[in-house]
Amino acid sequence: MTNLTIDRLTLKLPGLSQQEGQHLARLITTRLASIEMTSGSIRDAPSLQINIQSQPNTNMDWLANQIVSEILRQLTQTLA
Repeated sequence: MTNLTIDRLTLKLPGLSQQEGQHLARLITTRLASIEMTSGSIRDAPSLQINIQSQPNTNMDWLANQIVSEILRQLTQTLA
């Protein structure tokens, strides 16, 4: 199992309140913490940029899942 440390997670969330943004960040970090990744070697991934298009009143669970899926997709490429 690979240990992964995220030093900083920055979210730019136009249209969301601070409370909604904090809730989304908690959903994302909880999902990331529950995932087990395996890899033979770790490469430095200093920065990932995720762009997810959402509509007004987007479900926070859906948005968190989209963000986590994209993070994992990019990490899988980095750790391969």
